[in-house]
Amino acid sequence: MRRRDLLAGSTAGVALAATACIRRRPAAPQRKLRVVAAPRLSVSSLYLAQELGYFREAGLDLELVQSESYSNSAILLAGGKIDVLFTVINATFLNGAVKGVPVKIVAGREIASPTCGRAGAICGLRRTFPQGLEDAARLKGKRVAVGPTVGFSGYALDVHLARAGIAPDDVTRVHLDFKQNTAALLGGGVDAMVIVDDFDRDPASFGADIVATPGLGHLQRDFQYSYIYFGQSMSEAGPEYGARFLQAYLRGTREFARGRTPRFMEEFARANGLDVERTVTACRNTFTTDGAIDLNSLQSFAGWAAQRKHVSRLVDVAEMIDDRFIRRANANG
Repeated sequence: MRRRDLLAGSTAGVALAATACIRRRPAAPQRKLRVVAAPRLSVSSLYLAQELGYFREAGLDLELVQSESYSNSAILLAGGKIDVLFTVINATFLNGAVKGVPVKIVAGREIASPTCGRAGAICGLRRTFPQGLEDAARLKGKRVAVGPTVGFSGYALDVHLARAGIAPDDVTRVHLDFKQNTAALLGGGVDAMVIVDDFDRDPASFGADIVATPGLGHLQRDFQYSYIYFGQSMSEAGPEYGARFLQAYLRGTREFARGRTPRFMEEFARANGLDVERTVTACRNTFTTDGAIDLNSLQSFAGWAAQRKHVSRLVDVAEMIDDRFIRRANANG
């Protein structure tokens, strides 16, 4: 996932000179884009790119819209009311692909790393699991919060259960908005919950009363679970605007991965009662810094969704993605 090396010597000098000339040209009218993302720390790199002016430099005027509802956002994306969506993989998207809905994955975002974060881990209260949750077989007969839609949470839960020799129906899935999961867990409404966002829901932040399984990255190394989606408006605009958007976003992502912190991150931590210092120094090696789409992850999720009857048929990777934009972005970058 490394970017290609920059050429040395005179070639680099020519490139820099050309860049300077481009920047001196009169600014072209900026294209307006509406981008929707859930208000979570995992989109900090998007906000960093915005704060650093990378989208403006690319000739794009972004309106960042916060929304927790994938269903509503997907409808708006398909209908051209919004242009870009940041979200985790889910079965609703696959069903849209079966029906020919003009929404495509155009870049990869987050992975379940075995060394950084705990995406796809399942956590519960120590009083419910006094022997801990290292053995996921202890989830049998329990109520597990898996988020509002059928997606990454349910997939991760089934991977853990399969490894422990437990049938999917041996647990009760409870579909709650992600913000309700923690309250339900601490209040006894559910016995366990699947962690999706490492930053917002690291079980260690709950203290010693929480026990957890390993993250999904320990069972399926570097499983890619979060993506950038384009709707029909971006496809009709041609690959240039989409490539510019991805280039600007990836510039911010690389800066974020190197430790640069956007104001959004600190403001989010304060607004949600998180320790600011702990939040801004959390591991950041879970982001795909070149936007590459992991086809194996998508096919694995699609196979799971078809097997569990969450979609009417197996969806092929080619039906899910449009890689013109990321190929052009990386070629130009």
